[in-house]
Amino acid sequence: MLPEFIIILPENYSFNYLNLFMENETTIEQLSYKNAEQSRILKSCLETWFKNPKDLQLTSPKVSYPFKFKNWIDISYLKLESVTYVLKKDDWIIGHMSIQLRPQFNSIHIFHLFVDRANRSKGYSKLLVNNALEYSKRKQIQKITLAVNRNNPIAIKLYQTYGFEIVGENKIGSYKMLLEINKSKNQ
Repeated sequence: MLPEFIIILPENYSFNYLNLFMENETTIEQLSYKNAEQSRILKSCLETWFKNPKDLQLTSPKVSYPFKFKNWIDISYLKLESVTYVLKKDDWIIGHMSIQLRPQFNSIHIFHLFVDRANRSKGYSKLLVNNALEYSKRKQIQKITLAVNRNNPIAIKLYQTYGFEIVGENKIGSYKMLLEINKSKNQ
């Protein structure tokens, strides 16, 4: 039998239960496509990940194969106000997620959520989604939206476990999903 112990945390401390199950060397860091060095690192990761056309199609249907980093930036990052997070394991980037800021709607939009194939089915996508939820909580955002490819049932199920609901389809046939924060299952 394990000894009992109590941990007292400050009131404003936010604890993510998934960290209990992840290796100590897993971190989430904010990077910027506007920073030349960080952009170079992101380019290297994305070019490796998106050698597989299916991965690119499921992550960003607007970007054509073969993957071109400049096209990725032009379509998704030049005109949008966004923040990008990477998930690192042992200082190696294994995941990516961007959040478009929509203050006029008191919402954020999750896009380009991706975990490297070798690290899937280990809960890493949940870490990124939890990070988006924490971001919305810190900024007092009421709604989170996203679009998910209808051919990605694993991602759809993941989002639904958080309370995201399918609210329609976009022009390219992906499901539009919405989470109203006050109705979230995993707060």
